[in-house]
Amino acid sequence: MTDLGGSPDTPEMAADTLQGRAFARVGAEPAPVESAVAAVPTIAGVFEAHGDYVYRCLRGLGVRYDFLDDAQQDVFLVVQGKLGAFDGRAKLRTWLYAIVLRVARRFRERAAIEAERYSATEPESGARLELEVEHGEKLELARRALGELHDVKREVFVLAVIEQMSAKEIADVLSVPMNTVYSRLRAARAEFAEHVARFERGKLHRRSP
Repeated sequence: MTDLGGSPDTPEMAADTLQGRAFARVGAEPAPVESAVAAVPTIAGVFEAHGDYVYRCLRGLGVRYDFLDDAQQDVFLVVQGKLGAFDGRAKLRTWLYAIVLRVARRFRERAAIEAERYSATEPESGARLELEVEHGEKLELARRALGELHDVKREVFVLAVIEQMSAKEIADVLSVPMNTVYSRLRAARAEFAEHVARFERGKLHRRSP
């Protein structure tokens, strides 16, 4: 995606680790290309073609690990109800992402309410820790940096860097002007780089005698 590219420094290398399958289920099969879904899509066909894509997007948008399956199910319940109104004017993935975005926001709000209800922070599940180890130190650092971004910046960053959408596609999904997309993405890239650098410094400090 040429119009949203970044500079090839170390933080961008960390961002590169988020591209592709970084947020997919472990062992998931590669997603079929867009043409794999029939001209008149069925809910079964959409789930088969884009189920892993939806899961990856939800994870990238900050849905808590133990909420991911429920959030994915909610997305496809909405899809099932609205699929008959899909007119094909937008790409199916763009249409799907708009639904994913709303569901992700709702589940982040739910997580925030639970966090306020319980003052003690729950330890990460063993499954999540195992995934972090499997995906490596660099991916873990990138995910931590992504998690530090404000929601509106993270949404643009995920769409541009992870999903490789164009500025126009992002503007359509978020219903914002393209100038807003560019300004949010610039701010998100700068903040992401700052978080990566901070985490790297902390890692080096812990390792020093």
